[in-house]
Amino acid sequence: MTQAWDWSSLQTMSQPASELPRYLERLVSGGPDERRGARSVLYCEVANQGQLYTAAAACVDFITGYVRAGGRLNSAALRILEEILNARNAGSTVEVDGRTVDTAAYCRDRILGVVPDILRTADPADLDQFDAVCFLVPQLADSAPQIIDFLHRHATHPAPGVRKPVLEALEEAEEVVRDGHNP
Repeated sequence: MTQAWDWSSLQTMSQPASELPRYLERLVSGGPDERRGARSVLYCEVANQGQLYTAAAACVDFITGYVRAGGRLNSAALRILEEILNARNAGSTVEVDGRTVDTAAYCRDRILGVVPDILRTADPADLDQFDAVCFLVPQLADSAPQIIDFLHRHATHPAPGVRKPVLEALEEAEEVVRDGHNP
């Protein structure tokens, strides 16, 4: 993580933010049932139904730190990142390195910073993980040209199940590039 978070100061939906690090560990390194359960809890607590809570910033920091350390994200972790990108809370801010920053902007910048690693490790043979990447990348398409290149490279992939999510993501990504990101 880029900084030591004061978890107790972060806003969640209902449970104390100080409990989230154990769910994050399960999300990135647990078994399938643990990952599913952790994703459910994290979704409810940081990006519930489009409402972004400040604990999302620390969660994104944890997940992106895992990627920077060489970890490969599973579909549950990728879907949490997508849900955080899709959530909004005007005026939500967090304290980062002694300055106040917009929660959504901080999350977007941190996720965008690991896009090359996410795209490099995306595996069409792992359909669930690859599908999650294809849902995540259109949200960032206006900021990272390598996303469109990645989707174009995989648009003709012969593996069953890969072509459809890539083409759908490519259509969305090109729309974002053409029309801009909708905050």
